[in-house]
Amino acid sequence: MINNSMSDLNKKVVKDIDDMHDKQIEDMLTKGGPGDKSKPGDVNTEEWWKWNNLSDQTKLKAGKTILGQPAEDKSILQQAKDKDIWFCTIPFTQVYNEINGKYCACCFGKESKQHTIENTTLKEWMIDSEYMNSIRKEMLDPKSDFKAVNEICRRCRTDEEKYGRSRRTNCLKIHTNDKEFWDNIQRNVEMYKASGQYAFDERILEIQLKVFGSECNLDCFMCMHANSTTRQKVADAGVWNEEVYGKPSKERDEYIRLVMRDKTKGVNAQVLELAPYIRSIKIIGGEPLVMKKHYELLEKIIESGHAKHIYLKYQTNLTQTKKGRHNIFTYIPHFKNVSMVASVDGIGKTIEYMRRRTVWQDVVDNIDKCREHKNVVVDFNGLVTNLSVLRFYEIIDWVKENPVIDQLNWAMIDKPTHFRPNNLPEELKKELIPKYEKWPDIVAALKRPADPDFDIQNLFDYMLKADKFYEGTKWDHKLFDVFPELEKYYEPWKHRDHNLQANLFPNWDKKVREARDAQEFGL
Repeated sequence: MINNSMSDLNKKVVKDIDDMHDKQIEDMLTKGGPGDKSKPGDVNTEEWWKWNNLSDQTKLKAGKTILGQPAEDKSILQQAKDKDIWFCTIPFTQVYNEINGKYCACCFGKESKQHTIENTTLKEWMIDSEYMNSIRKEMLDPKSDFKAVNEICRRCRTDEEKYGRSRRTNCLKIHTNDKEFWDNIQRNVEMYKASGQYAFDERILEIQLKVFGSECNLDCFMCMHANSTTRQKVADAGVWNEEVYGKPSKERDEYIRLVMRDKTKGVNAQVLELAPYIRSIKIIGGEPLVMKKHYELLEKIIESGHAKHIYLKYQTNLTQTKKGRHNIFTYIPHFKNVSMVASVDGIGKTIEYMRRRTVWQDVVDNIDKCREHKNVVVDFNGLVTNLSVLRFYEIIDWVKENPVIDQLNWAMIDKPTHFRPNNLPEELKKELIPKYEKWPDIVAALKRPADPDFDIQNLFDYMLKADKFYEGTKWDHKLFDVFPELEKYYEPWKHRDHNLQANLFPNWDKKVREARDAQEFGL
């Protein structure tokens, strides 16, 4: 009897510990996770503007509208929460330019056709551009036809239809529960709504800069080659698949030359001009920590005296922390806070294969170095692909055992289309779905049919060519060693039977394949 009682007690203790860990994980997740009720085509807003996270000022405004006034009398908060408007904080808070120098609303937004870092200043972009003002106006209008939003913000609109989540919903979950930041955003939005003119108000801006170049030390299999000098070198050496990445072209070569050209002239001065209004600066690559040019900006901000008021953020692979004379840890103490957003979508051999040239232990060691600084947090931001989804759930288990990060976030890959998680054999997707029962957007992705013109053998051909390239090096990893569950679906070219494709993917469009073969091979 005593033994049974002790056994029950032990079980209860274990359960309590597991529940505590689950709560910690839930608090860490910025998207999905336990309690998130969003579904494809139905964004759930319960996680936005949690009452206890609101300032007294915002509570007063919200309280007036919770009592049920007509839609036109509602606050912006209530209109967004009730989905009367399709609202996003990013057009009011963020300056973003791409690696080619073109401005966008954000990293998922459509590029501006006319505005580049070379013909438009950061300030002009935020205040005067029709691009930004068009989506701001539509986002605040309950009767909008969303003409500009549907074009510029297509990725988020599409993701919400597919998965119930997007970069927009992720940012709203974070921004609306940051008391001080939301108050600044709300004041700015109300000013804009009243005047139709954007104006800077206190420290509200996040400057996201990708123009320092594409220098990168890794060869991530899903990365577009323009974003990584290492990727481009490996492609030039012959690791390429036209089915996956398209045929080399004059346009592509010109684009590569464009992104390699220095476009940073005058950028440092523009950032310093806006420094009194900057809340955060995010440096994106390539791999920013190995790009010498961006350290000049850090030095200028520190000299200006504004660094102590600014959050410094990096989108980084966190495999290296210094370049030449520059060591990020000498700059970190000067900034208010620093966020290292590490591109982690697998652990151990998984990430070492997917993000080739990564040494997982180096990432772990650098996380520990970051945590030695009280003003630094480390986040994980993973990309869900048809390889990472095979192991992505392992990150949760690792984080439970190693509670070293602040947030875990992820996004669905869109392009190259071959790497989407829906492009796995149906058998594998069915096996994976139970592992993601608390990750509804990943479940939604796995339940989607494979793209009709996807051919899994092209994917294998590309990955195995990369394996061959790295054979005998310290980065020698084999696809079927890391992901053995895929091997049974591979057919060597000489034995290839397209009927297998149709069996693996019930929705596979044979006519599409036949038409393409006829065109390319003269069949």
